Amino acid sequence: MGLVHIPRTAAAIAKGFAKRRLSPLSDTDKSLVGLGFQSQPYVYTSRAGLFDVDLMLHMNNASYLTHAELARWEWTAFNGTLEANIRSKSFFIVAASMIRFRREIQPLRKFDIETRLGGIDERNIWCYQTFHYSNEKSSEKESGSNERGKILAQVLTQGVITNKGRVINPREWLEVHFPASKESIDELSIVSEEDGSIFDSKAARFMHLEEALRKSAALYDDKTV
Repeated sequence: MGLVHIPRTAAAIAKGFAKRRLSPLSDTDKSLVGLGFQSQPYVYTSRAGLFDVDLMLHMNNASYLTHAELARWEWTAFNGTLEANIRSKSFFIVAASMIRFRREIQPLRKFDIETRLGGIDERNIWCYQTFHYSNEKSSEKESGSNERGKILAQVLTQGVITNKGRVINPREWLEVHFPASKESIDELSIVSEEDGSIFDSKAARFMHLEEALRKSAALYDDKTV
């Protein structure tokens, strides 16, 4: 697995750094790409290749999560998060992921992944990603899709930032290590399910699911000798 995944990860990081150098945006503007739903998302582009397609002749379910991870690596290299992680000796660790498959991705078909930092709370970072076919014609758009065309899949990832094995508050990390205004960080804060945005509601429901899974795991561990 590592023989394939590590080179793909290294390539995604290198591509993110290259796009950062070539981008006409200022360093501050690059940092804001994908920061919340009011900013432009980061767009990762790939194809369903040899290591992605299964016997059903479409992209395998597991490959969606692989490409979502590669998109996050490329994004963090582009917006400066990866450098900030290295400088602060901190790490982003995935705690949970949820994916909704909507349409299949055909072999060799080019697709995009839009990545956004959807929200934060006192412990977690929530990353929201959507898959689309590249250059979808406007005539194929439908209700519920964005300017890039029909959504092929949606991924919601819950992660934490750790330093020396300790989970740290993402707001504090952003304020110290990231060139974002207090207002931009405030907009990322997850509010209550009843009073918040659609994304806040999704995150809140994810938290309920995580708690249920945590309790079931505890019951299993108690019964395991």
